[in-house]
Parts: sequence; structure tokens; C-alpha cells
Amino acid sequence: MTLPLRIIFDFSCPYCYIAWGYVQKLKETVDLAVNWIGWEIHPDLPKDGRMIQDVVPGIVLSERVEKLNGLGKPAGIVPGNKLFVPNTRLALQGLEFARDNGKMQEWVAEVYKTSYVLDKNIGDIQVLIDIARQIGLDAAAFEQAVASERYLPILLETDQECMDKQLEWVPTIFSGPEKVLEGALTYEIFEKALVDLSQLQQ
Repeated sequence: MTLPLRIIFDFSCPYCYIAWGYVQKLKETVDLAVNWIGWEIHPDLPKDGRMIQDVVPGIVLSERVEKLNGLGKPAGIVPGNKLFVPNTRLALQGLEFARDNGKMQEWVAEVYKTSYVLDKNIGDIQVLIDIARQIGLDAAAFEQAVASERYLPILLETDQECMDKQLEWVPTIFSGPEKVLEGALTYEIFEKALVDLSQLQQ
């Protein structure tokens, strides 16, 4: 039986990238249907983004790298190596365009690859247009949709929902109305919670 999940996330959050990696790993054994819901957690970031040291003053980089890469290891990802925090408003609007065109999962995967593996700035519209083209979206229609901010109201609605629900962390993972996981997670905790939930629904 398929386990439906609704994951509130932002592309700038390394713990969300870790959760994405965990999802890919768990899909090998559990039938998951994931709906990715974008929540812009740094709306005040400039369009060019900032370095993590400027976003989180006093951060100890060595500890951050060790923690994030340790959490990512079971999924084969290294989120701690990225020190740049992008503005994600355009990428999250792009998510909605991709969703409308049946490419949500491909968009999430390619944006994460572009940001964390290729180390490109996903706040750059040209980078996003290239992603759209790579996954088979109409690049011109994509550019027009994002430039016109057609999907911005969806981001604002999600922001209001998260405030109404008093969410504090990304990722926050729901199955139906139930919040099942949130924040920094080990793979063991992630796997156990969702395997148990999947078995309960069978």
C-alpha cells in the first residue's frame, strides 16, 4: 500500500536535502508518494544569496560540515560542503510550474543536484531555465511563468499555512493530517517512523 507524504521544505535547507536523500533510499523498500510543498524560509535573502556565515552568525563551520555529512552518509549525499545559501523564491515558483506540468519529482531532484552537487546558484533565473530545459519543460513558458510571479500566491498561501500551524522546522513531514517527523533526522529515525506508519496503514 502506498504511503502518502506531504513534505514542507526549502531548497536552501540542508536538512531538507537530507530528507530528500532519505526518501530516495527508503523508496527502495517502501512505496512512497511524496508531495513536495515549498516554504521559503529565508524570504529576506538578497537575490544573489549569502554565505552561511552571514546567515547564521557565529556558526562553527567544521562542526556543521561534520554533522550534515554524517547525516547525509546513509543516503550517499554530502550536504555539509555547501556554504552558500541561495535565494529560493524563483526555484520554489519553478516547483509549482513543474508540478502543473507533471515534473515535480524531476524538478526537486535536478534543483538539488544543481545546488548541492554542481554548486550552482539556484537563485539565478538562467540556471533554473537550464534545469527546466533539462527535464523536458517548455523553457520559454517556464521563464514567462516565473518572471510574471504567477505562482507567488501559492508560496504566500503555504507561508500562511505554516504560520497558522505554528511550524518551526523544515523539513516537516505529514501523512494525511498527522505530523510525523520534523527537523534534523537520522536515517534510522526516519526509516523506523515511516516503515511503522506504512505497516499500520496496510
